[in-house]
Amino acid sequence: MNRFYRKYRIVGNWINILLMVTVLAPLFALSYFNHPSPADDYCYIDTVFKFGWLEAMNYYYSGWTGRYFGIFLNHSNPLLFHSVTGFKILPVILISGVVFALYSLFRYLTPTLSRMAHLGFAGVVFFLYMLKIASMSEAFYWMAAFVTYTIPNIFTLLWIVLVLRWYRQDTQTAKILLSTLAGFMVFAIVGSSETNLLIIVLLIGAWWVYRILFHRKVDGFMIAMLAVCAVSCYLYFSSPGNQARIGGNPLGGNIPFSVMSSFKKLAVLSFDWIFRTPLIFFSLAWLVVLSRLSAGARNYFSIPVWYAVLLFIGVLSAQLFPSYYGVGIEPTPRVINCVYFFFLIGWFYVIGVIFHYFRKSKTNQFQFSVVRYGILYAVLILSISLSFFRSANVRLMYSDLIHGKAAAFDKEMYERYGMLRDSKESTVYLPPIHSKPLSIFVDDDIKDNPDHWWNKCMAGYFGRKVIIMKDSQSEQQ
Repeated sequence: MNRFYRKYRIVGNWINILLMVTVLAPLFALSYFNHPSPADDYCYIDTVFKFGWLEAMNYYYSGWTGRYFGIFLNHSNPLLFHSVTGFKILPVILISGVVFALYSLFRYLTPTLSRMAHLGFAGVVFFLYMLKIASMSEAFYWMAAFVTYTIPNIFTLLWIVLVLRWYRQDTQTAKILLSTLAGFMVFAIVGSSETNLLIIVLLIGAWWVYRILFHRKVDGFMIAMLAVCAVSCYLYFSSPGNQARIGGNPLGGNIPFSVMSSFKKLAVLSFDWIFRTPLIFFSLAWLVVLSRLSAGARNYFSIPVWYAVLLFIGVLSAQLFPSYYGVGIEPTPRVINCVYFFFLIGWFYVIGVIFHYFRKSKTNQFQFSVVRYGILYAVLILSISLSFFRSANVRLMYSDLIHGKAAAFDKEMYERYGMLRDSKESTVYLPPIHSKPLSIFVDDDIKDNPDHWWNKCMAGYFGRKVIIMKDSQSEQQ
């Protein structure tokens, strides 16, 4: 039976990696057709060209938001170097970074498994993520969104890995290096968005409570991370620009409304993620893997169940809270992306904690016969196939590529650049984008109103007085 299990585990690892490839390949291919968005991407660099790099960042920090690290990245986007190609390269780096972060986390949580198993596990989570992600364009292609959510998500996973590695180091030099990197991660995460700020604050707080309650210890590393977090939070909340984002809706600032709305939204989303994906069947396969690990190999799952569940629910609901509290509205798709990302990771971790709790005093494994293994794999493959072909995201990715919508969008954008470059007039009329591949395109373009923010930003960036979206009347003129 052990030989049979090893055979099926190897096959399963390859299947998991193949699943990841089925969604990675179109994502990488779509990156080739990506372009900067008129929604914000041009505004940041237009401000840099007008006021200078440092003053532009100070302008946003003082007048709009405390997201200092997001401000830094947005004001350093490839348009600063007049590069459209950079917007085609960044999504590839970003998507690869997500996979690498998942792989690194699973490698340190289950160190006795093979590298193929770790990559396969990363593949499963990434595959599930793409099946139900709320917005692919906001997660990987629209820079104004991914610098404030996807990048700090990656940093959060890497921070967890750095913490795990720190406690396994014997040399002081290695500990100092890891501490420095971990401190930078905290600084960057806090300065990216309110959502990720709450995540890292909760994780650091949970780490402190766990070490004090169950280990009766406080070390210098913990103190350093708390100090960096405190300073970073001060930089974030002391921003004068934060007030500009609060008070626009009468429900903003209402704590009872925000708390209740967050839990209700989480319940609705969780039902969809659990019962309309193959998550349950992957969870069964995960239990089989856990049953083959010794209690020592499951060491990172040896925390109280109630503590893991409480942290899981807290991290998820906390991500929804700022949308309701800050402006009193439903969370945007990019926020839902973030919640779903940590839902998947937390789901598998909590299952590991529950399994370890009930099996830590036992050494026997799940007794699966050849027939039962076959049934599990058959049901899992059937569930995966149905979910794959029913997924709106999968259909959108492949249809934008196969039907040529992404290529047509790419062509239209370059035609726009040509018109802006070749026109001798200070006022330029641009045609609307007809091909809109929503897998990479955020449906927010310049308007027929020359005073709209997007129009003014693009006009300033390209050195034009006015840019206007063509309408039927202007086309006749």
